[in-house]
Amino acid sequence: MKTLLYSLLFAFSLNANSQTFDYTGSLPTAIPDSNVNINFPINVSGLPIQIDSTYGLSSVCIDITHLQVSDLMISLTSPDSSSIILSLHNGTGGMNYTGTCLKMNAAAPLSQAIAPFTGNFLPDQSLNLLNNSQNPNGTWILSIIDVFPYYAGILNSVSIQFTNNPAPNPPALLTICSTTNSSSCTCKDSTMNDCDLLPDLICSYIIIRDGWGESNGTVDLPNAVMDVGSGPIEMKPTGNCFCDTVSVACTTLLCPSGDPPKERVNQRIYHKNPSGQMTFHDQSAGFQVFHPAHNHVHAENFCEFSLRVATSDPDPLNWPVIGTSLKEGYCMINMGTCDTQDSICMSNGQVITDSMLPNLNLGIVTGCGSQGQGLFVGRYDLYGSGFGQMISVPGICNGDYYIVTIIDPFNNFEEEDETNNVVAVPVHLNMQSGSPLSTSFTYATSGLDVAFFNFTAGVTRTWDFGDSTATVTALFPIHTYALPGIYNVKLTVFNGTCASTGLQSITVGTNVGINDNQSGLFDVNIYPNPSNEKFIVEYQLMHQSPIKAEILNVMGQSIKQVTDGMQQPGKHSFEINDLNAGSYFVRVISNDKALVHRIVKL
Repeated sequence: MKTLLYSLLFAFSLNANSQTFDYTGSLPTAIPDSNVNINFPINVSGLPIQIDSTYGLSSVCIDITHLQVSDLMISLTSPDSSSIILSLHNGTGGMNYTGTCLKMNAAAPLSQAIAPFTGNFLPDQSLNLLNNSQNPNGTWILSIIDVFPYYAGILNSVSIQFTNNPAPNPPALLTICSTTNSSSCTCKDSTMNDCDLLPDLICSYIIIRDGWGESNGTVDLPNAVMDVGSGPIEMKPTGNCFCDTVSVACTTLLCPSGDPPKERVNQRIYHKNPSGQMTFHDQSAGFQVFHPAHNHVHAENFCEFSLRVATSDPDPLNWPVIGTSLKEGYCMINMGTCDTQDSICMSNGQVITDSMLPNLNLGIVTGCGSQGQGLFVGRYDLYGSGFGQMISVPGICNGDYYIVTIIDPFNNFEEEDETNNVVAVPVHLNMQSGSPLSTSFTYATSGLDVAFFNFTAGVTRTWDFGDSTATVTALFPIHTYALPGIYNVKLTVFNGTCASTGLQSITVGTNVGINDNQSGLFDVNIYPNPSNEKFIVEYQLMHQSPIKAEILNVMGQSIKQVTDGMQQPGKHSFEINDLNAGSYFVRVISNDKALVHRIVKL
């Protein structure tokens, strides 16, 4: 009898050691890009009535053909309705799961791998969460949702395996910060153990810098929004819908205006508790709008783009606006992490990497669905320039401008840092049809002091003196350089519609000098300078020319005309002897040529 019992136990042990179950439906089968869960049931029978650390789920193997697997969320639900996420938009734009097995003794997490996925990987959530003493016999469901349009896929195979002694969680997995356990989550202030885990939304400088374009009258741009905070950005529906300000049922297809209704949404904010429990609260965060054309939901007024002209004000939002565009929003889908592309995450000049974000990948909601969307910590959402991010700027001229992008311009979402939502990217336009403005200027030097003059009417001016000092907007500025040398001075003029920029090299030294950008036409010499009595102004004409000479005050205003008329080639001079003490400028004009010299009356 004992021999028979031992034989039966031994036979059961062999039978229970490894059992594999497959989806028995028609394969291969389509995975549509419909933003709807597609369920693949797997019937399990003949197993022990309890799965745990001695016998339980040990692997899930899948084979999927898909051109962009980061579109996919893959989850597994057990007979007791417990569910885990196997892969949440992993793949960073790559293709295919080819013979991919998710196991707890794999060497690398799926979230840190690059598609195509081949071999063994750690899933996003532990398989052992399902080895919870439940009865495994019944229907298991593998669910796949493709949340992004354009690419459909094919499921080629799926199987789940049960074995003796399924691999335990690796030590690294035990320290993962999750929305159900905050013990390993880190507050922004790492000395705290009780805090809200807030997102921090920024726009990518390099994505705009490397991807913007122009045509006559338009500027278009790509944009990447990333979360570099300690918590995810998550948007939840409330069921309160409106046509304009009138409350309507959320099943309403169109408002009287012809637009779809908008729905009030909440921001979900997670809270780390000293006990290790993760809690959350929801607070109002604006509206979302359903776009039936592509079955997506967008956060209303999520990004604002503008083309601007820089001034000396350090805040780009105070710069003059040429044109603006407001994009309703993004469907907040995880497209990659900060390490996906060099320097894609940059905040206030600091490049952020995955290793700098201790709560990397914290989050549970992403995608384009109406029941919630968001970005995990360290993940970004990228929209190319073809997705309606276009600034209309008809009639402007070529020149230097800035594309200024602000995320969450109406401050609907609470963040860790509200000061880094703006990025300003310099661009030079050369395909515009507007009439260019004159950026020519003259200057006069006296030692290290240089006076600048531009006489373009009806414009504001921004002077960059080429020595890393702040720009100024004075009409006729006088700038003192720290050292002699050659400096590239840039002048930008702006008339409210058009901006033009000019660059000119000037030489600054210890001797009094004067610029002559019309060399050979005439020379000017003023002496003595400084003077406590009179000044003698001498100039040489190479050709017959109309000459106008006048005295300007430091504001550039003409206070005295000395001569005006046609003069013959040769040497000419005049005296200045009736000035009060102070600084002045002498301007000598021939045709459209002008020379300006600073004088000082003691």
